[in-house]
Parts: sequence; structure tokens; C-alpha cells
Amino acid sequence: MYTDAMWTPGSHARKMLTMMLDSTFKNDTKLPEKYGPFYFDQPVDHFSKNSSSFKHRYWANTEWYQPGGPVIIYNAGETAADERSFYVTNSSMAELAKRLQGIIVVMEHRFYGLSLPSSELTAKTLETLTTAQALEDIASFIRELKIPNFDVDLPPAPETKYIVYGGSYSGNLAAWMRLKYPDIVFAAVPSSAPVEMRFNYYDYFEPIRKYGPKHCVEAIQSVVLFVDHILFSPFEKAKINLKRRFGAEDLKHDDDFAELLSSPLGLWQAMTPESNPFEEKFCSIFEGQSTLQEYVDAYGGYIKRLIKRSCDEEDVNQCFDSHDPRSTFYADIAPDSKAWMWQICTEYAYWQTASPIWRPTLVSRKLNANWYQRQCPLLFGEHAVPRLPQWHQINQEYKGWHISLDRVYWLDGEWDPWRTLSVQSDDAPDRTSWEEDAYYAVLPKSVHHWDFFVSEAVSSAIKDTQDRVYEAIKGWIEADAQSQVHLQMNNQ
Repeated sequence: MYTDAMWTPGSHARKMLTMMLDSTFKNDTKLPEKYGPFYFDQPVDHFSKNSSSFKHRYWANTEWYQPGGPVIIYNAGETAADERSFYVTNSSMAELAKRLQGIIVVMEHRFYGLSLPSSELTAKTLETLTTAQALEDIASFIRELKIPNFDVDLPPAPETKYIVYGGSYSGNLAAWMRLKYPDIVFAAVPSSAPVEMRFNYYDYFEPIRKYGPKHCVEAIQSVVLFVDHILFSPFEKAKINLKRRFGAEDLKHDDDFAELLSSPLGLWQAMTPESNPFEEKFCSIFEGQSTLQEYVDAYGGYIKRLIKRSCDEEDVNQCFDSHDPRSTFYADIAPDSKAWMWQICTEYAYWQTASPIWRPTLVSRKLNANWYQRQCPLLFGEHAVPRLPQWHQINQEYKGWHISLDRVYWLDGEWDPWRTLSVQSDDAPDRTSWEEDAYYAVLPKSVHHWDFFVSEAVSSAIKDTQDRVYEAIKGWIEADAQSQVHLQMNNQ
């Protein structure tokens, strides 16, 4: 099952490494054609009277539907939806649809995969890649969707109950749909949803420091402290000798080197109930090591191998240089990565930076917001993106940590880096006295939207939570049906 989400601009090596993992969630089988893909005519610009349309790709499973059953909609978020299309048969969302005798729909996000309003990803064409347009896409589905080969005429919302389920950025969309479209979205299940935007998002690494294997975390911190002692010195020869130990002596800029060293930390988010690449692929290099120089050599050997796999025979500076718009770093960017970079350059930020100097850090302090911000104008043009992402405005529009909703079940993983921006963050407002019909669950020892999984490796805590989600939604549906009966009786 696919868990890589919330991409970060420039995490070139980390993404390539993650794709190379022997992941148990990669599925090479073909989804039966009866589930799709299907295509929906979606307006390119919902807020223009003269908009053209594009083919919006989706998948649907209607085999469990009984009259009165709900429709569960999942937007695949910031990636092509091919892998996530399997959620219509193999996910907690599919199980939920089955138990509720409903339908599950997986829809691709605009500008990802094959759901392309334009074949070119330029600043001009990407102007309609916004939160508001993405939410209206889902609303348009709800209002107008007719599923092919399904001979049932679904009553419109709110008679048919639409439940938006999502994980990570897609979890934000689920919560925001319930906020902005309460008339047609009956309930929502936001999982691992970082609804609070942040510019300097150094808290991303805190769960790794807090919950990671102690010896591994100590080794990482020791190496980073050693690296920064040299990078912040005026001695260029010492810097070159340092980078040589990591196979990166030709990497010109210190901040590019700092980001390269952060690459293996992305393996923490890649953990699933079935595999732990952070420990197996990375932390294992420190086994039997106890001194600083041993830690540096082990970390250096890991980065050397990473460079070889990521860059092949290409010069390391050409491969990782974020300062030169002609470098491979920009030339070889995948379309989905470019689309997500547009979203975080214009709206969300989420820059994963080093901690402030008064806090311990797992990444070099050379990795700051400037490293990320530099890439936005180099990719899209100096005057094509705002000087800074409009993250404050997104927090104001969609309420951030202060969002309060009825008929919502919030889910988070205890060890998930993104929980630090969710409503269940340790720093978020205390909700115990809030008057709302909502549920909250933090899955113990879990990472990024682990509630999606339904394999034998899933813990009893996750299975119990999946049952509680079902019971909550079933209860909301039954309560609404009773209220409708009472309303009809009172009107007679």
C-alpha cells in the first residue's frame, strides 16, 4: 500500500531511494477494468463562466451498494492515483464501504497523473492548481457524477450520504470539504492531516528524534554536530575534506550538502505496519559503532551509495545543485513533483528545516527556509510565484488548528511526523471542552495514515479504531434518519 506523501521540494535523493525500496505496498497486479479508470468532465476553472474542461480520472467500486448506502470519496492527493486506485478493493475505506453497504470512489487530484487541465506545467497553466479549485472538484463530483455501468440512479446529496476520507494532504481536503460544503458532505475522516500550515517546519523531525532507536538518533545527532562544526567554519579545505568522506567533495553549496545528508530521514515516513526501512536500511549502519569517527564513516558510506544509485555516473554537483536552474535537479523533475512544488510554493510552505539553535537537531543548520524558497522562482519564474507562500491566508481561510467540525473522525499516528501539524499535535489547542460531534484517535506506535492498511500486519489498536470509525459513521447515519422521520412527523 502506497504511503509516500506530502512531498518536499528538492528531496531528490530521498524520493529516488524510496522508490527503490523493496516495498511491500507496491502492487504489480492489474485492477479489473470494471472498477475503472473512468473519466469525468471537470471544469478547468470552476470560478470562470467560460471555462473549458478536462478529463478527470477516477475509479469506483459499487458491488456492495444497497439503496440508502453512502458514498465514500477519497481524493488521491499529490501523486498519480494509479497505485491508490487499488483502495477501491483493498483498504480500510473499501472495508468501510462494504460494511455500510455503500460505494467507494477514488479520484485523482487535478494536475496529477492523467488528470491534466494542461499538458504543460507552467506558471500560467498552474494558476488553477489551488486549494479552492481542488475542493470544488470534489464538490462537482458529488453533485454531478454518474458512475458508468451502474444502473442505480443515486439520489442527490444530502439524501445520499457522502463521506470524504483522506490521508495526509488528502486528509486536509477531507476536513476542508466538511468545513466548506456541509450541505453535501455528510461526514469526513481526515487521517494524518496537517491542517496547520507552517513556514519553518522543523517539528517534522521531532518524532524521529523522540521515537527513533536511541543509538541511531544519538549517532545522527553526533554526525550532524560534527558536520556543522566544519560547515560553519571559514576553512574551505576542511569543508572539501568533510564532503569527501560522504562522496560529495564536488558538491559546491553547503546547503545542498546539508539537504543530501537529510535524505535517509525520509525513510521514517516510509515505514508501514509491514516494513521498517528506517531501521533496516539506515539505522543498521550504526550497529557495532560507538565512536564519532565510526558514525561519520558509516553515515558517509551510506550517502556514497545513495549518490551512486541516485546520480548513476552523473557529476554530484549537477545532480544535486539547487542553485543552478540548468542542473539535473530541475531538468529531471517529475511532473507530479513539479505540481506539488507549485502548491507549496504558492500556498502551503511546509519547509522542513533544521531546529532552532536552542533545540537539538537531526539535520544540519545549513538547511533553512532559504534552501527551499530559492527553488520556487527558479522553477516557475521570479514574478510567477508570490515572494512567500500564502500559508497565513490558508490558515485563516481553513482555520488551521482551530477548525471545529461535527461528524468528523480525526485519525493520527503517534509517531507520524505530520501529527505535529494535525489537530492532535501536542502543541494544538486543547479540545476537551469544545462542543462538537467529533471523534479523535491517535494510533499507538504508528506513522503516516496507517489506518488505511487492512493486512495481517495491522495492529489490534488499528483494527479496533477502524471498527470505531465504522460505528461512529453508522451512528451518524442512523441518527440523521431518525431526525428526518421526526421532521416529517412534525410537518404532517
